[in-house]
Amino acid sequence: MARTVILGAGFGGLTVATDLLRLLGENHDIVLIDRRDHFLAGLRKLWAIVGLGALEEGRRPRKSLTQRGVRFLQREVRAIDPSARRVETDVETLEGDHLVIALGADLRPDLVSGLAEHAHNLYDADAIPDLAAALAAFEGGTIAIVIAGAPYKCPPAPYECAMLLDDHLRQRGLRDRTEIAVTTLQPMLLPNAGREASDWLGEQLASRGIGFQVGRKVERVEEDRVVFADTELEADLIIGVPPHRPPRVVTESGLTGGRDWIGVDPATLEIGHEGVFAIGDVTQIGLANGLPLPKAGLFAELEGQRVAAAIAAEQQGQGPPPAFDGRGYCFLEMGKATAALVEGDFFADPEPRVSVREASADHAAGKRRFEAERLERWFGR
Repeated sequence: MARTVILGAGFGGLTVATDLLRLLGENHDIVLIDRRDHFLAGLRKLWAIVGLGALEEGRRPRKSLTQRGVRFLQREVRAIDPSARRVETDVETLEGDHLVIALGADLRPDLVSGLAEHAHNLYDADAIPDLAAALAAFEGGTIAIVIAGAPYKCPPAPYECAMLLDDHLRQRGLRDRTEIAVTTLQPMLLPNAGREASDWLGEQLASRGIGFQVGRKVERVEEDRVVFADTELEADLIIGVPPHRPPRVVTESGLTGGRDWIGVDPATLEIGHEGVFAIGDVTQIGLANGLPLPKAGLFAELEGQRVAAAIAAEQQGQGPPPAFDGRGYCFLEMGKATAALVEGDFFADPEPRVSVREASADHAAGKRRFEAERLERWFGR
């Protein structure tokens, strides 16, 4: 029986596993490996901060996948040999006819002095309860959301956080005594989406009285202070977006080829070894404007669909499926009950074509459905 070994059980890895199960059934051995025992969609962290939902409501045990026909192994990946499609874990060594690397990006607040000690990590689920408690105790002052590294997962998330905080503090009667500021080291708010989308987002922030600064590289974070190269920002509550890096095993296994991330064929997601693919946040796909495809769960999912279809087609003696086309969308939350829909053709030339459908309650409900539909598809509930 042919086997596919999938490293990482996030949006991309879960999609490959469950799509292969649907396409090939029991005729294929699907092995899914992840070091964590549960899945949690990143979007739920924002909801937990402002009381829109609990983290636990979105958690699902990955071991339940075994009952559905996917062999889930909770393991630490120690080494990857792409030429042999071989994976060494802390328990055993596995080989596959196909290997899919979907190990995501690691959070590295340690790369910025003081960030781990003095800022709440917006991207770490374990840090969210403390951030929510700090917000509950907040009675006014300055809140700084600091993007300290790029690229990072879900580019709109820090700005969504700012607008959710704006809405939350208005409801608590604290907005008139609070300043909210967002800083980014990037030259515009959403470089991957282009100038027009960045300008639109800036208008949305400004209309809510949310300050923002671009081109601000964080040198260090101190207690109640963010220090940049030529200025500083005092804040009573600091929320940080840490630098992201590929997992150490990826670089130590030579998969980045000296680059920052794994390079792939944009159309097929292959990495240059027969039967080996990489998808999601661990990869970097260059766009026509020289910037990378955004790191986002939806893109990992769409890439996973293409990879699963290609593996299934090969197993069934069929031709390859259509190429991955770089099209995607996201619901950008602009308050507790409203969201905009951002759609993009990211492989367009000379730069991505991005459009925004204005904020509505329907789009906010769509984001809720987005999570619910995937939990149902992958875990059955």
